[in-house]
Amino acid sequence: MGDVISALTSGSKHVPYRNHPLTMLMSDSLGGNAKTLMFVCCSPADYNREESACALEFAKRCKDVKNNISGGRKDLMYEVKTLRAEISRLRKERENEALK
Repeated sequence: MGDVISALTSGSKHVPYRNHPLTMLMSDSLGGNAKTLMFVCCSPADYNREESACALEFAKRCKDVKNNISGGRKDLMYEVKTLRAEISRLRKERENEALK
């Protein structure tokens, strides 16, 4: 996953999603049309210091991922309006055929 995050934060044209099954499954969420969140669990214990520091560094790198969020409410409302118009058109056609 580190390779994918590095590619996404550096603006690389190739993002190696296929390097690992986990990143293949998460490809739509990582850098796709979704907001990426990273939750980190840190431990105050001395013996977990290195693990916590590595996790925080990785989260810091994840924070720099910029997703291209397209769509949204306006596109959704347009889609709903288009589908309602199509339903209305089909109902009128069915009524016209029933009258014949």
